[in-house]
Amino acid sequence: MSPAKSLFITATDTGVGKTLVSGLLLNYLLRGGVKAGYQKWAATGVDDGRIADLADCLKIAGLKPERELLDRQVPYRFTFPASPHLAAEMEGIEIEPEKIIADHRKMAEKYEILIVEGVGGLLVPLNRELLLADLLGRLKLSTLIVARSGLGAINHTLLSIEALRSRAIPIAGVVFTDSGDEEETIAADNMETIGAIGKVEILGRLPYCRSPEELVDRFEPIGAKISRILANA
Repeated sequence: MSPAKSLFITATDTGVGKTLVSGLLLNYLLRGGVKAGYQKWAATGVDDGRIADLADCLKIAGLKPERELLDRQVPYRFTFPASPHLAAEMEGIEIEPEKIIADHRKMAEKYEILIVEGVGGLLVPLNRELLLADLLGRLKLSTLIVARSGLGAINHTLLSIEALRSRAIPIAGVVFTDSGDEEETIAADNMETIGAIGKVEILGRLPYCRSPEELVDRFEPIGAKISRILANA
């Protein structure tokens, strides 16, 4: 087995599609014979024990949750649907970065590639003194940005790029996702402008699809580009 590699998947905001991209990438890697796994450091809005992002990601990849992995796969789980720092405080808990680092190391040892899904955007606080980006800066994980294709993408994506670069975090590239109501001229220009100004690789655009099978098919060229980047990392 080759040395373990981790890819952090963040997004410019909540609900942009990082769980979808995480699941599609996990699916792509597994079908290609890569021993790949998934981790999410903190999950909020856990309802009756169901961790929506974990369940959705694994479903896309054709996997089921494994109880014995759960505590390291999603080390922090909270009921209240809010930023991790607030959700944790409401349960009398403070998120400890050293625990996340240790659990990440243990999970990474199990796989050739570990996909780590973020929570919210990069500047989400894990506790009152620690932003997610600052923890990511300690680990220096190569990071993939998921951005909306439509209006507002330029500002949010360039800010995310700036947050990563200011912490010397390597950027794998940007994947754009459609919601189904994009104005095509804007979407095309967003990709060109962000690539040029942000000096990042644009890995592709994932169209809005009603069929999971179609999504898997449309993700193929994106997955191939990400695999190439991981192989050369």
